[in-house]
Amino acid sequence: MRRRTCAAAVACALAAGFGAAATEPVSGNPSLSVIARAPQFTLLDTQGRAVRLSDYRGQVVLLAFIFTTCPGVCPLISTQMSALQAALKADGLFPAKAKLISVTVDPKTDTAQVLSRYATTFKADPAGWTFLREEPERLKPVLKAYDEWTRVLPKTQGWLDHPARVYLVDQKGNIREIYSLAFFNEKQALIDMRVLLEEK
Repeated sequence: MRRRTCAAAVACALAAGFGAAATEPVSGNPSLSVIARAPQFTLLDTQGRAVRLSDYRGQVVLLAFIFTTCPGVCPLISTQMSALQAALKADGLFPAKAKLISVTVDPKTDTAQVLSRYATTFKADPAGWTFLREEPERLKPVLKAYDEWTRVLPKTQGWLDHPARVYLVDQKGNIREIYSLAFFNEKQALIDMRVLLEEK
């Protein structure tokens, strides 16, 4: 019941227009009210180790859903997350206070080895940027909880379509922003993460 409630809260937040701020100019004073509790999960990193979202309590997390064969927006977002990683390092926030997570929506293709190579391509520092996967049946409830889905695009060689969102999760495990991947702005994300880290 709790999982369905979390998924419903996320879906309602999306329907209400949360995440729209990401399409607007960078704001130095963002409004980051609590949207919903971030649905909990346990997935595997590229070394096969179990990673729980609850492991990140006390840190601000940017959580993205991607897949490695994505021909368009996913590599763009991963590039922007790489730039965000560099900016967080420059601020002394990464990896102690701010972390990045990328979860594949295509675990059949994205094996641990494939994800590891993808992470290297985008210069991901494993100290604070983790790539996660699971077997399809175990991943399915996680994707559902975050209102993620996939479908094969017609007249393609099996290319997938998916909502492609990035979630900003605070130190207490609350979703504070939902960015559309198509309009994700790493500069705004950096400001937003700083703001959350300054909260008492």
